[in-house]
Order: sequence, then C-alpha cells, then structure tokens
Amino acid sequence: MIEFIMQYWLEVIFGVVVAGVGTVSISLRSKLKKQLDKEKALENGVCSLLRAEMIRSGEKYIQKRYCKIYAKDAFDKAYIAYHELGGNGTMTELHEQVMNLPTQERKE
Repeated sequence: MIEFIMQYWLEVIFGVVVAGVGTVSISLRSKLKKQLDKEKALENGVCSLLRAEMIRSGEKYIQKRYCKIYAKDAFDKAYIAYHELGGNGTMTELHEQVMNLPTQERKE
C-alpha cells in the first residue's frame, strides 16, 4: 500500500514539474522573442537615423564642394555603423562622393 501511494505521488509530482517546466519554457520563449523584436526595432531605428544624418550632411558638403577632415571622419564612421547594422548599399554612392571631396575650400 505504501509503495502504491509513493508511486502515485511521484507520478503526480513528476506531472506537475513537467507541466511547470513547459509553462516556464513558453514564457521564456515569449520574453526572448519580445526582447529580440525590440532589439531589431532599435537596430532599424538607429539605421534610419544614421541614413538621415548621412543624407543631410552629405548634401551639405557636396553643395559646399569641400568637407573638412573631421567631418569626413564622422561621415565615414556613420557609414560603417550603418552597414554593420544592416543598412543596404543605397548610401555607398553618397559616401564615395563625400570621401572624394577636397578637405579645404578652394579659393577661386
């Protein structure tokens, strides 16, 4: 009789543990997915901000027809970060134009 009760309770306890682990696993997966979704949204947001800044500053320097060395460095770092975050190649042409600008204003 004691063996029957011990076996019964062990089955009940094992069932509760297995059910609890399954629930925890689903909860952890849900939290992990939410965290990954937030991370992706942040990456996309930063990528968009970098792109907007490169367009703004790139057009400014192209219009001026020169770009100081510190500004080129900042532009280049933004371009590298943009690509590391998954930005596509649409900024490559603008990057090349800015990098090819002289660093001093030409006296005419």
